[in-house]
Amino acid sequence: MSGSFIQELKRRNVFRVAVIYLVVSWLLMQIGDVMFPALLLPEWTTTLLVAFLLLGFPVAMLFAWAFELTPDGVVRTADVPKEHSITANTGQRINYFIIGGLAIAVVFLLGRSWLTEDVAPKTQIEVMGKSIAVLPFKNQSASVENAEFFAGGLHDELLTLLSKIGELKVISRTSVERLDPGLSIPEIGALLGVATVLEGQVQRAGDRLRINVQLIDTAHEGHLWANTYDRALTAENVFDVQSDIARTISNSLHAELSTSDEELLGNVPTAVTEALEQYLLGKQLWNQATWKSLWSASDHFKAATSLDPNYAHAWAALAGVASNLFQTGAVGLQEYVSIAKPAIDRALAIDGNLSEAHAELAAVFWQSGDLAAAEVAYKKALALNPRSSITLYSYGNYLRTTNRPREAIPVLERALENDPLSSSIMFDIGKAEMYLGNSNKNLLYAARIIETDPDSVYGIQTYLQSYLALGHIDLAWPWCVRLMASDPDDYEMLSFVMMASAQLGEFAWAERYKELAFRTGAEKPAVLKYFVQTLDFQGRFDEATDVAQHALEANLESRWFSDRIFLRQIRDNAFKNGDLEGALAWYRDRTPELFGDNPQFSMDNINSAADLALLLRKLGQEREAESLTQAGLNWYQPNRPTGGRNYETGIVDVDFLALSGQTRAALDALRETLDYGWVFAWQWYIHSPNLDSIRDETEFQDMVAELQNKMATQLVAVRALPDMGEFDLRN
Repeated sequence: MSGSFIQELKRRNVFRVAVIYLVVSWLLMQIGDVMFPALLLPEWTTTLLVAFLLLGFPVAMLFAWAFELTPDGVVRTADVPKEHSITANTGQRINYFIIGGLAIAVVFLLGRSWLTEDVAPKTQIEVMGKSIAVLPFKNQSASVENAEFFAGGLHDELLTLLSKIGELKVISRTSVERLDPGLSIPEIGALLGVATVLEGQVQRAGDRLRINVQLIDTAHEGHLWANTYDRALTAENVFDVQSDIARTISNSLHAELSTSDEELLGNVPTAVTEALEQYLLGKQLWNQATWKSLWSASDHFKAATSLDPNYAHAWAALAGVASNLFQTGAVGLQEYVSIAKPAIDRALAIDGNLSEAHAELAAVFWQSGDLAAAEVAYKKALALNPRSSITLYSYGNYLRTTNRPREAIPVLERALENDPLSSSIMFDIGKAEMYLGNSNKNLLYAARIIETDPDSVYGIQTYLQSYLALGHIDLAWPWCVRLMASDPDDYEMLSFVMMASAQLGEFAWAERYKELAFRTGAEKPAVLKYFVQTLDFQGRFDEATDVAQHALEANLESRWFSDRIFLRQIRDNAFKNGDLEGALAWYRDRTPELFGDNPQFSMDNINSAADLALLLRKLGQEREAESLTQAGLNWYQPNRPTGGRNYETGIVDVDFLALSGQTRAALDALRETLDYGWVFAWQWYIHSPNLDSIRDETEFQDMVAELQNKMATQLVAVRALPDMGEFDLRN
C-alpha cells in the first residue's frame, strides 16, 4: 500500500514540485538577504518572507497532488483519465526547471561572493615586516595604590615612543586593548597585520621596579628576544628601560634608527619621579574618556606640571584633556581655549618639536575658527610624527567637519592602518562617506564597528546617523533607544528623540522625553534648540518664541547649530509683531560676520544668512538682501555637503533660490533633496517664510504631502516595533 502511494506521489510530480519549491525559496531568501538591507527594509521583513515560504510549502504540495497541468489548463487530477495524463512530460519540464534553478543558485553565490568582497571594508590587514603590537602590560604588583594605572601608563608611553621611530609600524593602544584575550599570537598577527608582538609584565614594590618583556614572532610564535629589567623606581630609569626596549625591538626588526630617532631615545622628558607618576595616572584616566575621568585626568596633569614645570608632555596632555572636555560639551569654547592655549605655549617653549603639542595647537586654531593656522599646525605635527594615529585621526576629523570629506578619507584610512580596531576612526570614515552621499557605505562601517565591539557607542551612532541621512526615522529608532540606554545622562540624545517623536506626530512621546532631557539639560543650548522645534511642530509658536528669547538672552554658546534655530524663531515672531529692528539686533550680535560688504560664510551660519536676507528685505534694505542672497548661494553651491544636509544645512539652497525668485531651480533642488531621502526636521524648514514665493506651487504642495505620507508610514512602523526597555517611552 505504501509503495503504491509513493509511486502515485512520483507520478503526480509531488517530489519534483517539492524540490523546485525549495530551490526557488532558497534563492528568494538569498536575494532578500542582499536586497532588503539595500532597500532599507526593516529586519523583520526577512522573517516575514521565511514565514510565507514555510506556509506556502504544504499549499504547493497539496496543489501538486490535487491538480494537473494539461493542454486545457489546470485540471483536478481526479478528473483526468490516466491514459490522457501528461504528468511524465510535465515532470521532464520540472527537471529542466530544477537544473536551471540550481545553475542560477551557483551564479548567484559566485556573484554575491564577488560583490561582498569588493564592497565591504577590509577586516584583515596585510602583514608588514617591520611591525609590532605591544599588548597591554600585566600588573604583577601587590596591593600598591594605582599599580594597575601605573602599568597601563608605562604601556602607553612605550607605544608612544615606538610610534615615533620612523621605520616601525606600531599598532595603537585602542586596538590592542580591544583584542579578545583568548586570541592566539598568530590570530593577533593576522587581525592587526603585524609581524611581532611584545608581551610585558610590570611589578612595583616600594622603590623598586621590575619589567619583564618578550618579543614574539606572530608567524611561528617563536621568541625573538626576552629580558628582565630590575631597577630602582626613578623617572630616569623608567625612560632608560623604555629606550632600551625600543632599540632592541628596532634591531630585531632590522629597522634602522635615524639621528632624530637616537635623539628621541636619549630624551628624558622629566627627572621628577612623582611628576611622571602623576602623568601616567592622568593618561589612564584620560583614556577612560568619561566626564568624571577627564576632570580627574586634568587634575593629575596639573599636579605633574606643578611638580615639574618643564614637563612638556604633561602640558600638552593638559591641553588634550581640555579638548576632550570641550568636544563632549563639559566646557565651552572660551574655557577650553583659556586652558589649552597657555598649556600648549608652555609645552612648545620647552620642546618646540613635540608633535603632540603641535597637534593640540591645531585643534585650538580649528575650534577658534582660524583654519589656515590649523592646517599649518597639523602639517607640522605630522611632519614630526607621520605615523601618529591620534594626529591623523584629529586631522581627518578636521578635514571632514570643515567640508573636505574627500580629503579626509585617505587621512583617516592612514590612521586606521595603525589602529585597525578603532571604532572612532571607522566612525569618522563612515561619516565622511555619508557626507559624500554614500550612506550605504556608512552602514558597512557601522556593521564592522558592531562586529568588533557589539556595545560600541560609535557603532550605534553610525547606524543611527546613516538611517537618519537616508530618511528613515523608523529604522533609526531602535538605535536611538540603545544609545540612550548606553548613556542615560546624555540630555542631548534625549532631547533629539523628543524632537523626532514630535516630527512623527507623537506629541505624548515627545513630552515624556522632554521631561527626561530637562532633568539635567534644561539650560543646555542643544536641548532648548530641539524644544523650540518640538513646540513649532505642535503649532505652539508663542511658547517656542519664549524659549528662543530666553536662550539668546542667557548668551548660551551655540551647540549643534542652536543659534540658527533661536534666531529664526525670533525673526519669524518679528514678522508677526513688527519688531524687525529688534530681530536685526540679535543677528548683529550673534552673526556679525554676515554684515558688511564681504560676509564670511560657514556651515554654522549659512542658514542664518538666508534668514537674515529675508529680514533685510522686510526692512526695506533690498540691495543688501539681494547681495547677501547671491553671495550665500554662490558660497553654498560648491561647498554643499552632498550627503550631509540632513544634519548640517537642511534645504538652505532651496531657501536661497526661492528668495532670489528662481522658482524652477528651487523646486528642482527640493525634489533632489527628497529623492536623497531627506526628512530630518523637515517641518521646521518647510514652514520657513523663506519659501513663501514657492509655497502655492502645486509641485511644492505635492512634495509636502509626500513628506507627510512618509511620516505617517514611518509612524506605523515605529509603533509596531517591539518593546526595547527602560528608555523606550512609547507606552
